[in-house]
Amino acid sequence: MSRALPSIKAVARRIPGARRLYRVLRPPSFDEVTVLRPLLSTTGVLVDIGAHHGSTLQPFAEKGWRVIAVEPDPANRSVLEQRHGHRSNVTIDRRAIGEVDGESLALYTSDVSTGISALAPFHPTHRPTATVETVRLDTLLADVHEVTLLKTDTEGWDLPALRTFPWDRLHPTAVVCEFEDRKTSPLGYSFHDLARFLVERGYSVLVSEWYPVVEYGRRHRWRSLQPYPVELADRAAWGNLIATDGARAAQLTRAR
Repeated sequence: MSRALPSIKAVARRIPGARRLYRVLRPPSFDEVTVLRPLLSTTGVLVDIGAHHGSTLQPFAEKGWRVIAVEPDPANRSVLEQRHGHRSNVTIDRRAIGEVDGESLALYTSDVSTGISALAPFHPTHRPTATVETVRLDTLLADVHEVTLLKTDTEGWDLPALRTFPWDRLHPTAVVCEFEDRKTSPLGYSFHDLARFLVERGYSVLVSEWYPVVEYGRRHRWRSLQPYPVELADRAAWGNLIATDGARAAQLTRAR
């Protein structure tokens, strides 16, 4: 019987001195919220749209932030509730953010990755596995008087979600949202539309570009962080926009 070859990382663990070499040569990675977190206040309110299993919200919850986590995928939400449902400062909402309150929509999930659940299929393995109710952000946040960080990861629905935010009375210190034209072009908007939407609301926007996805469920490669306006190095790229004030944006740019 043939045996799978060990990964480079596994080999590096066994060879003296190779671990440091692996750290140097491994594909670059980046976490937009992690690098932003030290520039935010020590306490605040995080609204996490597409909370998945809660890795993004965890350090904020542990520091006592109020966290409003939205996760419509029942399987992902089950993990999220196991990990963070006991926290009094974390509220978990089962609805999906939509432009209309109270709609019932199909949720598409995939066996390839738990991270690509979406309201519209974009991968051959997507199958409708649940029906979810929608809620607008201005409805969800009707009793919220402050948002420090707004993070959206909705597999293509970020701009429609942001359009429902109560911008007339709330202005987050920072917004982190995902872009990928392959997902959003069928929905009628592009990476530039998303970036301009945030610029129009007074933010300085940084573009964290990642190399195009090779396969979902595997480690992705990070490329660069640049101030907007900018063109992507690869039109098939994906990534996240970091929107904040000019001073914080300058600090993040210098740090990279």
